[in-house]
Amino acid sequence: MKRTFLLTSIFIIHSFISAAQQTCEVKLKDIRGVYVGECKDDKANGKGKSTGIDEYEGDFKDGYPEGKGMYVWKDGHYFIGFFKKGNKEGQGEMYYESSKGEDSVITGYWKKDKYVGLYEKQFDVLSRTSRINKVNCYLLDNKGEDITITVRKVTGGLQVISNITTITGTFYSQNTQELTNTSVTKIQDVTFPFRAIFTLSSGDNVEILFNEKGDYDVTIDVI
Repeated sequence: MKRTFLLTSIFIIHSFISAAQQTCEVKLKDIRGVYVGECKDDKANGKGKSTGIDEYEGDFKDGYPEGKGMYVWKDGHYFIGFFKKGNKEGQGEMYYESSKGEDSVITGYWKKDKYVGLYEKQFDVLSRTSRINKVNCYLLDNKGEDITITVRKVTGGLQVISNITTITGTFYSQNTQELTNTSVTKIQDVTFPFRAIFTLSSGDNVEILFNEKGDYDVTIDVI
């Protein structure tokens, strides 16, 4: 009986020692401290909570916040959204207190820990017909409201934008300048988001969605 009790006691003590020695590494320095949650290969993996200078609760992978979670900084502001290897990545909301003492929220998308805007993409070429070889689009600044579209014909002839079919948003005016093998159309006073089908004089067309407000430069190359 005493031997059985002794063996049981040794087993319990050994279990406590093993549990105390088990490590579950959190690799992000500012939240490293006390971790409670799931582990794999001695690293935080799965659901967990880690508290250091800052605090994070949510999904972990290989010791880093990855997936969906909530990160709280030591000054009290916090982010709820998606992470990748410890960085904000994808959709989320940042909550903080403004200088006036009021709560403020920034909603949108983050890429490599930096806020990129309300939308994941500033613009998107949704479709184009086969004779449109290439479409390049650039956001020049986020303060303007004009879209400049240059149409270039690679081999002979001149193509112009003959029609604009608006699906979302509006514009006030458009004017076109014709050059050798090139036409330049300027669309002014656009309201965003702006989605439209731009039809060329050949009948070819391209559909573009402009999410963010700003001045855009678009180049369409036609075969």
